[in-house]
Amino acid sequence: MKQWTRKQITKGLKKKIPEINFMKKSERLLNRKGGIWTCQNNCAWFYKGLPVFDSEFEEYGNVPLSEVGVKDPLLSKMKIKTVYVDGVYREIHNWLEDRGWYPQWFDRSTLFFWPYKIEGFER
Repeated sequence: MKQWTRKQITKGLKKKIPEINFMKKSERLLNRKGGIWTCQNNCAWFYKGLPVFDSEFEEYGNVPLSEVGVKDPLLSKMKIKTVYVDGVYREIHNWLEDRGWYPQWFDRSTLFFWPYKIEGFER
């Protein structure tokens, strides 16, 4: 599989999450090139009715989604750990990985996406 470029990932995320309005080059915050910088706090973006990114969700792994306000009967009985991976909505997390990228929290409110440097992905 060909690894997606930063521009392709940014465009793809905007298509999947139309309300996402903060994605900058990682170089603007860190001295590390090639990534995408985004945020969680003050950036309440939703995907299928749930927050897309939330660094604190990992702490509540076994809590049913109904306890955090989810009313959808299909989702309300699911545990948070089945819907989120590393504080990122599982479908978005998998989408990134399928394109050769991974999310990484910098702190509770700052999230980066980085390209994997692994065999099996072509540039």
